[in-house]
Amino acid sequence: MKELVNKYDAVALLSGGLDSILAMRVVMDQGLRVLGLHFCSPFFGEAESLEEWRHLYGIEAIAVDISAEILRLIKNGPRNGFGSALNACTDCHTIMATKAREIMEAINAKFIISGEVLWQRPMSQRPDSMNIVHRDSQAKGILLRPLSALKLEPTEVEKSGLVDRSRLLGIYGRGRLEQLQLAKDYGFTKVPASGGGCILTERKSSARIWAIFKEFAQPIGEDFLLAKAGRFFHYDGHILAISKTQENEELLRSCQRDSDIVLELLDYSGPIALGRSQRPWTAAAIAEAGSLMASYANKAIRSLPSGTVLRASLKHRGQEQIIEVLPKRQTLFKEALWDEAVKDLKEINEAMTKERLAAKKEKFYTWISRKEYQRHKQEKSQE
Repeated sequence: MKELVNKYDAVALLSGGLDSILAMRVVMDQGLRVLGLHFCSPFFGEAESLEEWRHLYGIEAIAVDISAEILRLIKNGPRNGFGSALNACTDCHTIMATKAREIMEAINAKFIISGEVLWQRPMSQRPDSMNIVHRDSQAKGILLRPLSALKLEPTEVEKSGLVDRSRLLGIYGRGRLEQLQLAKDYGFTKVPASGGGCILTERKSSARIWAIFKEFAQPIGEDFLLAKAGRFFHYDGHILAISKTQENEELLRSCQRDSDIVLELLDYSGPIALGRSQRPWTAAAIAEAGSLMASYANKAIRSLPSGTVLRASLKHRGQEQIIEVLPKRQTLFKEALWDEAVKDLKEINEAMTKERLAAKKEKFYTWISRKEYQRHKQEKSQE
C-alpha cells in the first residue's frame, strides 16, 4: 500500500459492472483522483480484467481478495439474511465498505464511492439496507453514491465542498436508460453488464456451493472451483465434478490436488471426473464415482450392450491404476439441489431474524432502564 499513499482522493467499490464504472467516472469528472477496489472471492471477481478496464474506461484499480471474509459470512450465516439464493448482499456490501474504509485510511484518501442506485436491487439497494451498510461499516458521511446522490441525504464530503453535489446524479429505480445514455456520452465502445457477475445469486450454483459447505468442515476457496465444472455431485464428505466440455476438463486438471482422485475411460472417449474428500477414499466410493463418470460417456453407452463393464484410469496420490467400472446413474452420489439447500437457509434466516429481534428488544429495555434510572435520580435530587 505504500506506493498508493497520498495519490488518491477516493477509493471506489468496483464490481466491473456498468454502475460502478460510471460512479467512478462521475467523480473523476470533478478532477478528483479515484482508485477502484475490485473485490474478489471464489464467487465473484475478474482480477484479470483490470488492465482491460483501464484501457476501455480510463479507470485505475487494484484487486482485493476477501475470500476468507465471504466464506465465513456464508458458513456462519449473514446478520441480514440471505436473498433469493446464497446471496447475502447487504452483509457482503458491508464487508466491502469496511475493507474500503480501511484501505482509504491506509492510503490517506478522503472518501468511498459506490455505484449503488437507489431501489435498483430489491435486497441491497433499499434505503434501509443502504443505511445498514453505512452503520455497520462505520462509513457514514464518507460513503458517496454518485449515481443516486440527489435522492439521498448529502454526505460530509458534499457538505465540505470536496465534491460538488450539483454535478452528481439522481438516478433511481430498476430502469437502465440513464446509465446507458451516460455510457454513450462517455464514448464507451464496450458497455459492461449491469452487475458484477456474482454466482451466489444463482440457485443452481448456490445449491452446489451449499453442498460443499455441508460436506466439508473447513472448505477453502479452491474447493468451489469444482462447483463450476460441468456436473456436480456429493456424498458423505465427498464431492465429485464431471466435465461436460473441454473447458471443464482443463479446469479440473488445473485444480487437481495430490489427494484427489481423477477418473477417465481408457478405451472410449468421455468425460473426466475429479473427486475431492476430507476423508480417505474407500474402494466402494471410488467404484461409485467411476460408475457415475462412465454413465456420461454417451458414445460408449449407445454402442455397447447394457451392463458392459468398462476400463478406467484411476489417478490418486501420484499413482495410476486400471479399474473396471459399470456405467450407472443411480449411485450414492447425488446432485446438489436447490430445494434441499433452501430448507437449511430458511432455518438460518429464521434464526438470524430471532437474533436481530432479541438484540432490538434488549436495546429497548436497556433504554427503558436508563430512562427509569434517570427519573429515579431526578426524584431523589428533588427530595
